[in-house]
Amino acid sequence: MDYILKYKYYRIISISVLIIFWTIVSETVNNSIAIPTPLETSNSLIDIIISEVFLSQVLNSIVRILISFLISLSLGLVLGILSGSFSAINNLLSPVILILRAIPSMAVILLSLIWLSREFAPILVGVLVIFPLIYSAVVDGILNVDKKLIEMVNIYKFSNKKKLFHLYLPWVRSSLVSVCAAAISLNVKVTIAAEVLSQPQYSIGSGFQMERVALNTAGILAWAIVAIVLAGILEKIVKILFYRAGKNQLVR
Repeated sequence: MDYILKYKYYRIISISVLIIFWTIVSETVNNSIAIPTPLETSNSLIDIIISEVFLSQVLNSIVRILISFLISLSLGLVLGILSGSFSAINNLLSPVILILRAIPSMAVILLSLIWLSREFAPILVGVLVIFPLIYSAVVDGILNVDKKLIEMVNIYKFSNKKKLFHLYLPWVRSSLVSVCAAAISLNVKVTIAAEVLSQPQYSIGSGFQMERVALNTAGILAWAIVAIVLAGILEKIVKILFYRAGKNQLVR
């Protein structure tokens, strides 16, 4: 309890110092287009939240973020387990994963806009960016399973299904929690970035673009706050779900 209170205390101090520094810089520059004040940004944030389309914008972006994350997680688990179990598949997929890791995010966004409609392009961008992270975490987890545990399940003649659910998945879960938490936050960033360029009818990215066209820097910062809060909430949800999945696995 004391640790939690101390942690929250330090976070409050950090945010307060940031706001004070922001206020000093904005007052010194004295140009709301370059650096708006925290008050101007707060007013823009309120205007955005009370607008009629805010809920639609946020929900549509959340749907795209979750779809791309779930696709990446599913592909990462299936292909990661296969690659960790069979070296031939691992060698076959290694060049693909290397390419996906190395290709610039902007190139992925532009190619997605060419291949798909503006509504679905951000989903593909999210998958192509975060899938390699999840895949690599699963492969590393499978390859690092304790050899003695593998020998034990072989001695007791566990079926492949039992090996998967009682050995490999629990072992991978510990490394997958932090990776998936980071991946969902990264997914928020790249999906919104793709939305800025593709401009779906209702999305957070479209909100960013509208404020940019209007030269409303306070509005851009306000949308950035929305994105930061959204990323924090989704990251927390992912950690809670993995924690509960682990408890259910122990109960079984």
